[in-house]
Amino acid sequence: MSIKPLPFVATDLARARHILRSWGSLRRLTADETDMVVRMIAQGFAEGRKHGFELALAEGPMQSSLVSAR
Repeated sequence: MSIKPLPFVATDLARARHILRSWGSLRRLTADETDMVVRMIAQGFAEGRKHGFELALAEGPMQSSLVSAR
C-alpha cells in the first residue's frame, strides 16, 4: 500500500528551508539530501494543515466561529 503525499505550498518550502538552516548539524548534507529533508519538513506542514482543517470541519461552523471570536 503506497501513501500519497499531500501537496505543499511555496511557503511550506520556505519555512522548511529556514528550519533546516537553523539546524547546524545538517550543514554537511549534499544538495540532494538537503532537498529531500526540506520536502519532508514541508510535507509535515501540509499534513498538519490538513489535520487542522479536518478538526475544524468536525467541530462544525458554530465551534469555529466561537474560536475566532476570542
